[in-house]
Amino acid sequence: MDNKRLEDKLDGIVKDINDINVTLAKQEVNLSDHIRRTNILEEKIAPLEKRYVMVNGVLKFIGLIAVFVGIIEGIVKIFGG
Repeated sequence: MDNKRLEDKLDGIVKDINDINVTLAKQEVNLSDHIRRTNILEEKIAPLEKRYVMVNGVLKFIGLIAVFVGIIEGIVKIFGG
């Protein structure tokens, strides 16, 4: 292989590496923007998650009370008359 062809091949490799560096820089910007938006979304969702857990607990408590009322009513009907 002569020097000219070798230099052409090396120039091609250098160009490819530069293209890869440009792509990586763009991806880094996109990733940083994605992380920023994800953090904003997580901050907005956190209060909703707490509210969901609270409402879910209240509904389970109401359901448990309804079961106990049903059991007591059944016992009263069976033994009370």
